Amino acid sequence: MPSEKREVRTRFAPSPTGDLHVGNIRTALFDWAYARHTGGKLIFRIEDTDRERVTDEYIQRAIETLQWLGLNWDEGPEVGGPYGPYLQSQRLDIYNEWAQKFLKNGDAYNCYCSTEELEARREKQRELNQAPGYDGKCRSLTAEEISRYESEGRKPVIRMRMPDGETRFTDLIRGEVTFDHKFVPDFVLMRADGSPLYTLAVAVDDVLMKVTHVLRGEDLLSSTPRQIRVYQAMGVTEADYPFFAPSLCDGSRQCKTLQAQWRSFHRLVSRTRFLTRSYLQLFSFARMVTWR
Repeated sequence: MPSEKREVRTRFAPSPTGDLHVGNIRTALFDWAYARHTGGKLIFRIEDTDRERVTDEYIQRAIETLQWLGLNWDEGPEVGGPYGPYLQSQRLDIYNEWAQKFLKNGDAYNCYCSTEELEARREKQRELNQAPGYDGKCRSLTAEEISRYESEGRKPVIRMRMPDGETRFTDLIRGEVTFDHKFVPDFVLMRADGSPLYTLAVAVDDVLMKVTHVLRGEDLLSSTPRQIRVYQAMGVTEADYPFFAPSLCDGSRQCKTLQAQWRSFHRLVSRTRFLTRSYLQLFSFARMVTWR
């Protein structure tokens, strides 16, 4: 169970591939409000490792949108802070350093499987009615096998080694959540070109930036065991895990109705580009779909 005595540190970490949408603003609002309510800090971090889609223009527009909404941050772009830089594209050496540590400590390994080989094995799993996922083929390669793959010109990805067992964590809304590792296969941390994947970057940043509370969408619930595995490989104890809480509602009929209304409102705000007349509507709607 996470320690409750730490200073609250929330984070808003968008990957702006266009204008921030209403869902982004909703998460930012809750992160900001909780930090201000508790006397904590809000960290604004830009997840921009995909530089083909996340441009400097979109990053600047994200900054200006939060400023326009009055959602000030304590650490991040334009204000700095002790745990920067706050753009992930400027932290690539940090991610690589941790990936190499995981390799050295045996928490991760090089995987030389080609895309075609992976797809063929997934197809076989589907034929056998097995959950598709990495089968661990490269977990225990011999020196001879590694030499052969490298002589073929194969460039490995780095995979995290998931142990047997299960991951349990406390979600502030759902309570205790358990994931059986049979359904959480070894996952990729670094691509063959040396770029980090989301699961590595977000977990490393949350630890190094001392984030205490993670508000995330329901769609990211299943990624939590992977984030926790990275925490463990970094030496983080369970008492120092951040608190997790969903920022979207459940699957009830009322929630589905609200989500449909949310999508309609999103289209309105996207068209008006946050004109002044949408300001109060935005915050009223965000409040309605949360405190219901």
